[in-house]
Amino acid sequence: MDRNTLWRLGTALPLVLSCIGLADCSATNSTTTAALPPTAIAAKRYTALGQLDTVNFGGGSGAVITKIDPSEFEYALGVALQPTGNKIIAAGHSVLAGQGVIALVQYNADGSPDTAFGNNGIVRTPVGSDGAVAVAVAVQADGKIVVAGTILAANFSGKGIALLRYLPGGTLDPTFGGTGIVTKTIGTGSDTAAAALALQPGPQPVDERIVVAGHAFTGTKTDIVLLRYNSLDGTPDLNFGSNGLVTTSLASDAAALAIQLQPADNKIVAAGSVGNFDNSSMDSVLLRYDTNGVLDPAFGDTTTTPGMVITDIGSGNNFANAIALQPLDGRIVVAGHANVNFSLDTSDIALLRYDANGSLETTFGGVPQGKVVTDLGVFDNALSVALQPTATDLKIVVSGNTGTAGSVTRVAVLRYNPDGGLDSAFGTGGIVTTSPTGPSSFASGNAVLIHPGGIVVVGYD
Repeated sequence: MDRNTLWRLGTALPLVLSCIGLADCSATNSTTTAALPPTAIAAKRYTALGQLDTVNFGGGSGAVITKIDPSEFEYALGVALQPTGNKIIAAGHSVLAGQGVIALVQYNADGSPDTAFGNNGIVRTPVGSDGAVAVAVAVQADGKIVVAGTILAANFSGKGIALLRYLPGGTLDPTFGGTGIVTKTIGTGSDTAAAALALQPGPQPVDERIVVAGHAFTGTKTDIVLLRYNSLDGTPDLNFGSNGLVTTSLASDAAALAIQLQPADNKIVAAGSVGNFDNSSMDSVLLRYDTNGVLDPAFGDTTTTPGMVITDIGSGNNFANAIALQPLDGRIVVAGHANVNFSLDTSDIALLRYDANGSLETTFGGVPQGKVVTDLGVFDNALSVALQPTATDLKIVVSGNTGTAGSVTRVAVLRYNPDGGLDSAFGTGGIVTTSPTGPSSFASGNAVLIHPGGIVVVGYD
């Protein structure tokens, strides 16, 4: 569900944590009674100037709306690029036989459905007997597709983490876990959810590892969890944490919402949230782990909180939802929220940049330095971030949504210059908002990638 709607329904903290960094949580599964508006999986491509690419994408519209089931709430939360043919894979949620299922849609470079993938470009996969949603997708070096997902309970919270692998044509890979699906329950078996996925390369393709990040309720609060699997067969990597699982317990509720791997040494950088949502004390947290899953004591505040840095972005609740690593200098770009206040109907887009060791970068943004907060005037969500190389510099692209309670929610795409200022050459003052064109009045840009043809944003419409 659109997070604007979700939070205003008075949803409990466990659901909010399971949805941070996602614009949506699935409310449509076999045990859910909530009524949701019908939406469709959407993919949009924007040009370098911030215009919808009506020439080369979507048959003249710049957008592709994929409605699998006309009556259901469908959406994409993750996106990946197939290296062959520049095909686009969107991963998220649909419904099959009344059950919430993981959904994949693969598009050709021009936005047309890839008819060689699944059923006319669409694959739907049930996981167990409960609802499920895909939250992230990545493509291995051999072209196989890896999807991280969450198995959902009736109250919308996660009850388990699912990892799936598909062959390039969209069928489940039986060499992975025996069926193509591996599931994991952590802690009490309630409020366990995945949020992010990364592939950790090895010397050979068979040495590749799959890292999943999320959170789990361990009895009194939610803790950050990382899992690592062997790419060869989907078994837990016994050289990572305890039997493939690392749990990081902080002073209050915490969740890992995004991860990236440092290319030089494969250390794991995770971003997320920590604090108490009810008293508006949620803050951004950034952590770095060594390759074996141990917090890196050389990262962040090495005196008080070695291995991590906690950043209060603004008033109210603040979150880090997405992360990107600059390739040449290792700087860490984080996109998220600031000033979340439901009674005032406010939330702002936040962008932070840290140096490679986890210190806020004083040359980025204004005052306070290292933080850039963008207020679009309503309830704004920053959900994904990507780096766009240009002829002169490295732009920062953020996607999400913007809207007010009870009104239209629009896709929001923003582009920033390397110093944190909005790029005036993109859209209107660095900002583009796109109204819904699908079956509902809600739209969101949940995930962004830099495509050879421009900027691709997937979500719902």
